[in-house]
Amino acid sequence: MNPSESKSRDAIRNLAAQLAEFAQTEEHAQRKQLWNDVNSLRKPRRPPVVCHPGSGCWAEIEAGSELVSEDPFLADVELQLRRKVYKLQLDDDTVIEPWWVHPAVELEGEHLWGMPIGYTHSDASDQSTRCAWTYDPPIKEEADIENITPPRYKHNETKTQENLSRMEELLGDILPVRLFGAVPGPGAWLHGWATQLCGVEALLVYMMDRREWVHRLMSLLRDGHLGVMTQFEEMGVLTLNNTGLMACDDLPQPDFDGGHVRLKDLWGRGESQEFQGVSPAQHEDFLLQYQLPILARSGLSFYGCCEDLTNKIPLILSIPNLRKFVCSPWTNLETLVEAVDRRYCIEWRQKATDVVFAHGLQSIRDHLERGLQAAQGCCIQVVLQELETCDGNPQRLREWAALAKEIGANCW
Repeated sequence: MNPSESKSRDAIRNLAAQLAEFAQTEEHAQRKQLWNDVNSLRKPRRPPVVCHPGSGCWAEIEAGSELVSEDPFLADVELQLRRKVYKLQLDDDTVIEPWWVHPAVELEGEHLWGMPIGYTHSDASDQSTRCAWTYDPPIKEEADIENITPPRYKHNETKTQENLSRMEELLGDILPVRLFGAVPGPGAWLHGWATQLCGVEALLVYMMDRREWVHRLMSLLRDGHLGVMTQFEEMGVLTLNNTGLMACDDLPQPDFDGGHVRLKDLWGRGESQEFQGVSPAQHEDFLLQYQLPILARSGLSFYGCCEDLTNKIPLILSIPNLRKFVCSPWTNLETLVEAVDRRYCIEWRQKATDVVFAHGLQSIRDHLERGLQAAQGCCIQVVLQELETCDGNPQRLREWAALAKEIGANCW
């Protein structure tokens, strides 16, 4: 082992040791209980709170800080561990999980649906994800739908075992190392794939003047993703995902044999961001009816992201295995509280700009107090994400976490 690699390993193991030490504390045990209670529809001692910095925010937090590791594999591990340690310093309700190794499941072919998805950036000189862009969709004519091919995957068991063994040797005596397959893909993301293939504006127009064509498209995407789910289940690469912030008592199913994980032992998810502007009737007709067979294969599901679902609350609550309703900053929390009571868990997301760019903390305090007082008696968790900047003030994230925990405890 050369001196550079030895230095990298020492740095990584030191970070892992900090996480492992915290994982043994009573504070950590209490955090785990918060998430398990709220997701199991038991009122927690206070609402759990978590902050998820985005890539732009991390770039600001980590500015001027260089990784010790030069090897790409070790550098990736070091970066992830550094961020986990930083999350502990935020003092939200982050929990420490084992070091996960993902099975080496590889897409057969070059493109998910058989066609390349193009992107056009507003600034040709800046191809980063932080500048404005639009899709350059491959479906330009109705007949192009014939080029869609369902995804096929293969499991590289040798590579999976190599990755697992390497991580076990690096961290296994400090943090447990486990495989984590979870649910294949991003859940019932039919709206996202449809807009990638057609373009956002085109899909919305097609729902008005090419209705049957859109139904065929959504059927193809539904059936293709159901096929992927079956592939993953048959390959045996699924692992339980009722851990960490998704911990709950209801999964896996009572007849789980302790070994082979099935889709019905897992959380599934759905959302509808690109359908933000369509009516509840169109939402059900062109999206939800196609998502339901996908969601039904999971034991429990959660639904929502950044879209405003205020006028679609009854529609989303019609999902048979729904457990968690994601309340975006644009969904009316009071309306949702009236509709769900204690029958569902609410993931209450905060508006990142209102936190990051607030002048002082009073407006943040007022917002949290109004919301948590309105949600008294509900199973609610408070989430801050979509953070692409901290406006040069990373301390604001810690201040927000402290406020949310304090107000949650006082309101409860």
